[in-house]
Amino acid sequence: MKTKKSELGVGLVEVLVALILLAIGVLGYTALQLRAVDASNEALTKSQATVLLRGLTESMRANRDGQGSYPAAVQSYVSMTDPNFGAPTSCLEASCSFAQAAKYDAYQTARSALNFGIHLTMTNCPGSAGGVKRQCLFAAWDATKLTATDYSKCMDNSGVYKNNAKCLMMEAY
Repeated sequence: MKTKKSELGVGLVEVLVALILLAIGVLGYTALQLRAVDASNEALTKSQATVLLRGLTESMRANRDGQGSYPAAVQSYVSMTDPNFGAPTSCLEASCSFAQAAKYDAYQTARSALNFGIHLTMTNCPGSAGGVKRQCLFAAWDATKLTATDYSKCMDNSGVYKNNAKCLMMEAY
């Protein structure tokens, strides 16, 4: 079969267009995959923060007489950058007071959190005005920063999370 001179190279153009469309599809899939990996990492960090906060609240429930010591103990480790920073006496091998146990529990949790890039604090819950002050634990990671008594980068005073904040709040008692 003879082809006309004007039709020469048309097949090559069709192949090039198909390759361009395929490349756009592959780039879209790659972007989708990167977003999925980011979402998985975020979910993992949030799960780790939840486990840490739950463990600390269980320690607080077990140390009923030392509950008043936990806010200051947790706050003392909010800017922890070294796992050996302010290491208290171990309560595993020695007898400790309720306050010492609170300090030890806070240290152990903060040290574990540091391994995951999470920082913790404990302060009054958002919206807890008046006579009864509820205490909340806060965990933050990535660009969301906490100070000992300030969770404003995480949520507002009514307890609404801020856009793009990477944090978690859990009521302790």
